[in-house]
Amino acid sequence: MLFETCVYTNKGGRDNNEDYCTCGDGIWVLCDGLGGHDCGEVASETGASAALRFAEENGPSFDDKFLKDILSEANSSVIAMQKDEKLKGMRTTIVLAFTDGKKIRYANVGDSRFYYFKNNSLAYTSEDHSVSALSARLGDISYDDIRNDVDRNKLIKVLGNEPDINVKIPNVIIPVESGDAFLLCSDGFWEHVYETEMELDLAKSDSAQEWMNYMIKRILLKTRNIGNDNFTAAGVMISD
Repeated sequence: MLFETCVYTNKGGRDNNEDYCTCGDGIWVLCDGLGGHDCGEVASETGASAALRFAEENGPSFDDKFLKDILSEANSSVIAMQKDEKLKGMRTTIVLAFTDGKKIRYANVGDSRFYYFKNNSLAYTSEDHSVSALSARLGDISYDDIRNDVDRNKLIKVLGNEPDINVKIPNVIIPVESGDAFLLCSDGFWEHVYETEMELDLAKSDSAQEWMNYMIKRILLKTRNIGNDNFTAAGVMISD
């Protein structure tokens, strides 16, 4: 299978960009840093680079332990950097996916998301680790209400908070087929592109670049003069 990838990042209305996305041979990693100027961006690059390095050196493996080890390595790397007094407050989300060309697994910490599409329809998605997402799972708000909920930015899990991140690994191994597509993105991206819009834009696209362009256009139209967050995504279309 061929995995055509398009990566886009934009600082939005912020002074600096604390998102970071990196890709390797069959591995995609995206992080959204927290902690303020020059701090969140260190956390995101540290976490993403550590995850990519570990995955490339030790995988791919499709058991839960491998995914837990990737997240643990990324978390430990962020915590190690916090020994620098200027970086002690930094944290980051992470979302990653990897493939052997026949199947895909994914994992995340925080509210950066993974979406997988079959036949141009959303088939799998990650779960946020946020107060708003917990409220949605409890039925107090709808899934779409997460985007505007007052507690949306209150994260329950992030890299760099504690030595053991202790997140549940999704019990999902996705079979890869030609025509499938997937998306990794930060909250500044999915906040302004609804899942139905992702599907519509995918259906009319012939390439990962075209799919990304449609979604970016939506964000730019919706965020004029509102001081929006950084937004970053990696879009992948799969073919024979």
